Amino acid sequence: MSAVHRTLVLALLAGGSFIGCLGSTDVEPLDEELSDEQGGALESSICDTAWEGSSITLACPAGHVISAIEFASYGRPSGVCGSFRAGSCNASSSRSVVERACLGQASCTVRASDATFGSDPCRRSWKQLYAQARCTPLSPDGGEGGGEGGEGGGGEGGSGGQSGGGEVCGNGVCGGGEDCSSCASDCGACPACDGAAPDTTSLDAEEQAFLGIINQYRAQNGLGALSACTSMNRAAQGHSEDMRDQNYFSHSSLDGRSPWDRACNACYELGCGPKTAMAENIAAGNSGAQATFDQWKNSPGHNTNMLGSSFKVIGIGRATGGGTYRSYWTTVFGGSAEASCN
Repeated sequence: MSAVHRTLVLALLAGGSFIGCLGSTDVEPLDEELSDEQGGALESSICDTAWEGSSITLACPAGHVISAIEFASYGRPSGVCGSFRAGSCNASSSRSVVERACLGQASCTVRASDATFGSDPCRRSWKQLYAQARCTPLSPDGGEGGGEGGEGGGGEGGSGGQSGGGEVCGNGVCGGGEDCSSCASDCGACPACDGAAPDTTSLDAEEQAFLGIINQYRAQNGLGALSACTSMNRAAQGHSEDMRDQNYFSHSSLDGRSPWDRACNACYELGCGPKTAMAENIAAGNSGAQATFDQWKNSPGHNTNMLGSSFKVIGIGRATGGGTYRSYWTTVFGGSAEASCN
């Protein structure tokens, strides 16, 4: 019996646009009512809704910052603030997108149609983005007074919440108790992320072979070679091992982390915000470099990522010996090298 082969593609482009292979081709009629009512908000929570083509704005009262995204759904949600409900047509990536833009900020704006890194979740019908956030007062020393996840932790994706040193997670400053695990959005400011970490991930023979194959392919198409980046190797290897060990196949980790969350957590600072073009390919079912390359080359979206002219660095990770598909690959592409790539 031949191996089962599966691939998915995702790209995060600078400026907040997203392409990918997530979504539904189903067409649903519009709900009779999709309320924009802002009344009835839970204490310390703020909400906004926006139709596609426009944007939501979440703004905390003076002296507060956004500490958690309690609800975010792009597609066909309904309800009023405090009791929003996701519809059957829903982009599951919306929460990660809104978290990336808003956590640790006093206010933020997210364009509705950017609140998914997949394709249109309900084609040929109007969609809305509904979002609800929790605001937390700043303590006298400038840190957050509370937040989801307790001390040193946060909400989904390992960001948000109160940092251990009383600093505001997301302010670009490494607080006394912050590190990449407790505040991913401040990862690049922390000493542990200044250059290669001790647990440098080396490429194995097949991963090295893949690097040679993809660079030869890029040269044939008039493109520059990609350099292996240590921090992105960590992100790619970690995701491949997680898919194998937890037996799933997705760009979204089971704990809700997105590809740029994982890159940021692995100390690739440019993954901590919309500062550079990034993309991720994943594949399953082949252990060898050439067969996996062929899988991606024969898929238009994956091939586009491999031939991205804006990409300069790559992270490669392969995990074998477990899960439904026995072999899992992840490649992460970045627009620029930085200290963590060394």
